[in-house]
Amino acid sequence: MNEDNQELIMLYEFTGTRIAEFKSQQWAITNYGAVIYATIVSSKTLIKNISVLETVLLNILTLVVMVIGIWLINGFSESINERQKCLAELRKKFGEEFIFVWSGGHSGVAEGKVKPKTVLKTFHRLILVFGFIVTTLLLWRI
Repeated sequence: MNEDNQELIMLYEFTGTRIAEFKSQQWAITNYGAVIYATIVSSKTLIKNISVLETVLLNILTLVVMVIGIWLINGFSESINERQKCLAELRKKFGEEFIFVWSGGHSGVAEGKVKPKTVLKTFHRLILVFGFIVTTLLLWRI
């Protein structure tokens, strides 16, 4: 194996690891958002006589959690998409056998057909938005 192939393999592994880390961070953001929502609702129930102003402030905090969470998830999604494009370019440098196996038995690499999967990004966003809505409703009903 020549030095160029070793560099490509190292870059491929590193890029794959970074994608996994970014996806892990998206899950952590979503989980922390849910925990913060639960904490906000719990604080309202534990502190009995909360004023309307304090409820509004808790709602603003809930909105801030949602906005920052979605912003962070979008940032990681952009990084994931860039790394996936890098992997697609790297795959073009590997041999025909690798490309054949990677493409599921089709010959050649699909040119320019890197479609990022947005399902999980949408899922994370929906959890944060749903949490915001539920938290807001609970704050005004408790």
